[in-house]
Amino acid sequence: MTETLCNDIVISSLKQLHLNRMARECESLAREAEQRGLGYLGYLQALLEGELAQRHEQQLRQRLKAAAFPYQKRLEDFDFSQVPCIPKIQVLELAQGAFLAAHENVLFIGPSGIGKTHLLMGLGRALCLAGYRVVFRPAVTLATELEVAHKELKLPRLLASYRRFDLILVDELGYLPFSKPTAELLFQFFSDRYERASVAITSNLAFAQWTQVFGNEQMTAALLDRLVHRSHILAMEGESFRFRQSLQQQGSQALTV
Repeated sequence: MTETLCNDIVISSLKQLHLNRMARECESLAREAEQRGLGYLGYLQALLEGELAQRHEQQLRQRLKAAAFPYQKRLEDFDFSQVPCIPKIQVLELAQGAFLAAHENVLFIGPSGIGKTHLLMGLGRALCLAGYRVVFRPAVTLATELEVAHKELKLPRLLASYRRFDLILVDELGYLPFSKPTAELLFQFFSDRYERASVAITSNLAFAQWTQVFGNEQMTAALLDRLVHRSHILAMEGESFRFRQSLQQQGSQALTV
């Protein structure tokens, strides 16, 4: 069998096995391995490492796409010096993902404009990079999805699809009150994940004010009992980043006048 025919058979076989990167690189890597005297196992190792690297990158892209972040935020870009009440070490430890195995929750509580959403998405992105399945939902979007599924008699299917994710990020819970039926659906959602999988939430309301959102005091108490149990609560205080930036811009403009 000629070398050309042998190469064609190997490439065809690799493509049938869906090892496309190996099919593309097998000839060039074979020449390189021969020049470097790597031997058969060294050549095979180089082929496999390239294939595994590509699959890892593809899986990461898929996880980030499935997370549905509206825009990218990284923990590396968050200025912890502006919010000294948040321990950077604790946030970075959470980004390792150990709390997910314990089915614990993370709650960012504090006023608007202080960086809660940045931390939420930054944490979610870091966990995607670590190999976990994450999805981002504004609280209003999550409520709408639950309402539609309930009306179409597909709520059990939707809740089951949420269970595929190691972590669900729920942003801005508390900015708008919910009707009684919607509040009950949200209660069902959080109850379904209780001690089964994790959620991370941002809210501008102290826990004592959550009745304003969910209405029923008894249901709100039961919901908080589930969310707070085995949770990491990060209470944030400080001045709004956006307000501070606006003042700085106005000061700069005044100096140029």
